[in-house]
Amino acid sequence: NTNDDASPPSRLSTFQTDLQHFLNLTTPFQTYFDSIPHVNKNRMHYPEYMDICQSRYEGLRDVLVRQGETTSEWILQEFLKSEDVVVSGEE
Repeated sequence: NTNDDASPPSRLSTFQTDLQHFLNLTTPFQTYFDSIPHVNKNRMHYPEYMDICQSRYEGLRDVLVRQGETTSEWILQEFLKSEDVVVSGEE
């Protein structure tokens, strides 16, 4: 990471540093994400692919959004309050 003293650390560098400390590692993580090929870079289509934004999937979308809201509420109100949970970059 090439951050100078004037700029805040990136989310990635904060996470890497927090994980390094949590695991008691002495060697920092190396960033290699730029070398990983991007998903769907060539826009290949597969038979099982579906566009969740299509109107025919509106019912499924509603179910997924409701479940996401319920899950988010549980994560914020229950899971993150556990003494066994460590959150990177928590302020």
